[in-house]
Amino acid sequence: MSKKILGLDLGTNSIGWAVVEENEVQKKIVHAGNRIIPMDAALMGAFESGNSVSQ
Repeated sequence: MSKKILGLDLGTNSIGWAVVEENEVQKKIVHAGNRIIPMDAALMGAFESGNSVSQ
């Protein structure tokens, strides 16, 4: 019997994900990807101050 596992990596400027399929014999990555949210230093400072304006 195999199972699928969803792994997430949630960062301040990026989100990464992977789907891993695992059975008794092996593990393999089925799908993976990431999304990077570009922010310069001024936007990061405004974001940390509570400004929630989206990019």
